[in-house]
Amino acid sequence: MGENKINIKSVEEIVNLINNKDFYNAEKELLKIIKVKKNSFKAHFLLGNVFAVIKKFEKAIEHYKISYSLQPDNKNTVYNLGVMYREKGELNTSKIFFKKTLSLDTNHLNANLSLAKTYEIENNYEQAKVYYNKTLSIKKDFVLANQMYGNFLIQIGEINKGQYYLYKYSGVIRFNEKGINIVNE
Repeated sequence: MGENKINIKSVEEIVNLINNKDFYNAEKELLKIIKVKKNSFKAHFLLGNVFAVIKKFEKAIEHYKISYSLQPDNKNTVYNLGVMYREKGELNTSKIFFKKTLSLDTNHLNANLSLAKTYEIENNYEQAKVYYNKTLSIKKDFVLANQMYGNFLIQIGEINKGQYYLYKYSGVIRFNEKGINIVNE
C-alpha cells in the first residue's frame, strides 16, 4: 500500500543541495514538494533561485511570481524579480520591482545598488549617482558599491573621485582622519 508514497527531502536538505551546486537534484526535489503542496512559498522561491543560478530566467520569473503572489511583501522575492527582469533587459520592469523592494525596506542595500546600476545602464547618470550615494550612505564600507561607484565615476569623467572610491575599501589602503593605513585583509 505504501508504494505510492513520495520520498521528499526537507527544505534544509534541498538548501544543502543548492549550496553544493547540485541544481539538478534540488530542482527535482523542489518539484516534488510543489506537486504535493502547490502553494509552498519556500519551494517556489527556492526553485526560482535554482533557475536564476542556471540562467533559466523565464522559469525563475515564473516561480518568483508564484512566491510573490503567495507573499507579496517578501522583499527578497520582490528584489529577485527585479534582478531577473534586468537580466532579461526589461529595465523598466526591473526598476518597478527594485522600487517596490525599497518601499518594503528603504535601506535594502542591493535594491539601492541595483537601481544605481540600472540607471547607469540607461545612461541616466543623475539618478545613478543618487542611488550609489544612497547605498553608500547606508553602508559606507560596502566594498562592491565602492568599486561600482568608482568605475561609474571614472566612466563619466570624474577620474580622481572614481579612483578614490576604487581604492578606498580595496583591502590594501584605508583612508582615515590620520591619513592612510595599509591593511592586509
